Amino acid sequence: MKTLRELRVGRYPPAIVVKLETSLLEVMLEMNKKKVRHAIVADEEGKLEGVVSAKYLINFMGGGEKFRKVVEDYNMDLYTALEKETAYSLMFPYPWCSLDDSLVDVVDLMMERDIGALPVVDENRRVVGVISEKHLMALFSDVETHVRVGEIMTPCLITLPPQASVLEGQKVMISNDIRRLVLKTATGLKGILTIMDLISFYSSEKTLNMLKEKRVKEVHATPLQALNPREIVTVDPLEDVGKAIALMRRHGIGHLIVGDGQGIITERDFLLKLPKVIGVDVFVDDVRKLISAGRIFFY
Repeated sequence: MKTLRELRVGRYPPAIVVKLETSLLEVMLEMNKKKVRHAIVADEEGKLEGVVSAKYLINFMGGGEKFRKVVEDYNMDLYTALEKETAYSLMFPYPWCSLDDSLVDVVDLMMERDIGALPVVDENRRVVGVISEKHLMALFSDVETHVRVGEIMTPCLITLPPQASVLEGQKVMISNDIRRLVLKTATGLKGILTIMDLISFYSSEKTLNMLKEKRVKEVHATPLQALNPREIVTVDPLEDVGKAIALMRRHGIGHLIVGDGQGIITERDFLLKLPKVIGVDVFVDDVRKLISAGRIFFY
């Protein structure tokens, strides 16, 4: 069975590798610049130490229990907290895979741990790459999977009104362990925000200046509609998953609203549910065939 060393599906090297002492402010700005949700943390020799995720940053900036440190240790001064706290303080031990692992190993681990990305390390545990649900999903663009969108979609939408605050949006994301918020009024769906939209908001010059002036409550009170939510892109629940993936890639997004709001299909649904529907071995075999056919993507 071919290994990652042979297949090389993923990104080599990763978009972001930071040091233990890198400030959370630098981590956030790099995430925004590179448009990725994970910053891999490595020591001076390049060996894997952990990962800082966008979700952990949103938690730290008000979405969950990690904000308590900002309140108790920095008297609500979020900007100073972002400057002083380091990747080491927010990173968490993270599963990883090696260049000698097979795709079955990788997919099994992602499904077992419910994660969307894995650092790839060499025989000395030095970080050499990252493989994510996005890389695997891209291979299936426009490929007929014989699985309908409705079979793997998440059947309920978590919504907020457009006038809800950024803080409320952060809390809903963290408490429900989601990366997207659909904005809804009495007349229908009005847009969608992702966790990276929140990272972009906090990374903006305007927001950073407000945080420097210790106006965190004003930042938190910003209505979600002010973050320029993306237009809703929909897909029929009877559409083939391969066509849905092509639609996502065409719009540069990792999600689609199903029907008139019956549910949502995301990159995570693809990774966690499609292998269960068709079988992990069949899924991995399809991936290998697509790679052999030249459908390999490096980001």
